[in-house]
Amino acid sequence: MIAGVSWVWWVGFHAVVAALLAADALWLNQRRALRHPQAFAWLGTAAVVLAATGFAAWIAVVQGRQPALEFVGGYAIETSLSVDNLFVFMVIFQGFRIGPDRQHKALLWGVGGAVVLRVLFIAAGITLLRRSTGSPGSLACFCCTRHGGWCAAARRGRPFRNGC
Repeated sequence: MIAGVSWVWWVGFHAVVAALLAADALWLNQRRALRHPQAFAWLGTAAVVLAATGFAAWIAVVQGRQPALEFVGGYAIETSLSVDNLFVFMVIFQGFRIGPDRQHKALLWGVGGAVVLRVLFIAAGITLLRRSTGSPGSLACFCCTRHGGWCAAARRGRPFRNGC
């Protein structure tokens, strides 16, 4: 179990994500010029928001109001962060002069690379935590600061100024 959820659920979740990425790479890559691309974008956005609203309603029925509100809060934060990423993508595409015909492929490689790097960094972090002789807090202090400045202040009995 990871975070209270069975391995079967995690394997199923990652299989669905891999299938969606494969479908995006193979099937959805066959793009045609749309008559009304903006209308299609608005309909797609409405479908995703409607699905998230339905999921929040299901959480409210099954687990209660508080977990549903936590999901809605997390969804709102992630949505705002994804809008921020759009500006970053625009700057990168313009800076590297990536044309509209190659942007989908660049984004697909970026998502795939982010997934692989996230797995590697999580595995490295777990390995560091398991092999660490000190507490996880001391490892976090070492990783979060240069030269262990906050950790040295803590050893001398002074409180953290900015936290660790």
